[in-house]
Amino acid sequence: MGHRKPSSRAIAAAVAAWLAIAVPAEAQLAVDGETVADAKTFEAAKKEGRLLAYGTYPGDMMKPILAAFESDTGIKAEYVRLPTQGMYQRVTAEFAAKKLEADYIDLTDLPLIQQLINRGILNVPHRVPAFEQIPAAIKDPQGRWYAVIRPVAVIAVNRSRVADADIPKSWKDLINPKWKGIVGTVSIDAGGSVLSLYSFLREKVDPDFWPKFAALTPRIYPTIAPLTTDIARGEIALGIGAIAEPIWLQMKAGAPVKVVFPSEGIAVFPAAGGISTTAKNPNAAALFLNWLTSKRGGNVIARGGAYPANPGSNRPHLEGLEYPSVDRVWNLQLAEWMAERESRMKLWRETFGVK
Repeated sequence: MGHRKPSSRAIAAAVAAWLAIAVPAEAQLAVDGETVADAKTFEAAKKEGRLLAYGTYPGDMMKPILAAFESDTGIKAEYVRLPTQGMYQRVTAEFAAKKLEADYIDLTDLPLIQQLINRGILNVPHRVPAFEQIPAAIKDPQGRWYAVIRPVAVIAVNRSRVADADIPKSWKDLINPKWKGIVGTVSIDAGGSVLSLYSFLREKVDPDFWPKFAALTPRIYPTIAPLTTDIARGEIALGIGAIAEPIWLQMKAGAPVKVVFPSEGIAVFPAAGGISTTAKNPNAAALFLNWLTSKRGGNVIARGGAYPANPGSNRPHLEGLEYPSVDRVWNLQLAEWMAERESRMKLWRETFGVK
């Protein structure tokens, strides 16, 4: 008995079935078993192929984060770094001139982030896959920003100028007359890192910490970079601020410096970022936020010595430093920040004699 010749419809169905097997459908991005982006977002981001990020995290510390993101996603990332005040001014000026091309923007001052939202610059709601796991205090309810990287404020010491027995163990150890004239700090105008630190020092350490510390006539620096340099060179004996990672780099380079995590706990501050309304590559920016807030991205951030947004990620780690558990980490709440920012900055300037 002869075989019947397959119909054209049957052949077409067989070819379609084969193609479905041979040519995979668009795939989501999953890393270490975690879904970082759905197929639609991932494919759209790959078509854009690049990301322009405006940020405040130091460039040396951001490099391994961007390298891991690029390795995981194939997206080329360009990074422009400025301190918060300078970045805010650049972003608002470029937006006003209709020249803002940044896809992603972060600042360390949450009231300034809110101003970018109010101006229509950072007003793109985006719920990352880990949205429900991220604490409410470090995200916008609509997903317009996330505190993606949270560096810490610590004490840094030059060991050639301070004997091991005299190295401070607590924040209160700093308000000792023996440190007069040889301690440094960053100005309150540098960004949210300083406001967060000094709010913590007054609220959690000593309500009179500001005037007591000001009595030591600390050297006031405009940003972290020159403070770090002067500690490493021994121009000053001690410094306070968000200097754990920069001082660690100096330590690895051979400088006689030490990072101290004080016994009362530490303050963290947010590099809070979101998607720009003028983004040329909005899907790449969404993918970047997804990745930064994922467990995978958080683990990369933690390896650089900052606390990540995702609570399932690892604790920060830098070789030779033991970071506190998250229950000893203090965040300045947004409502308090919004209500007290201007008055606290004014009082700080008056207390420290800064105009």
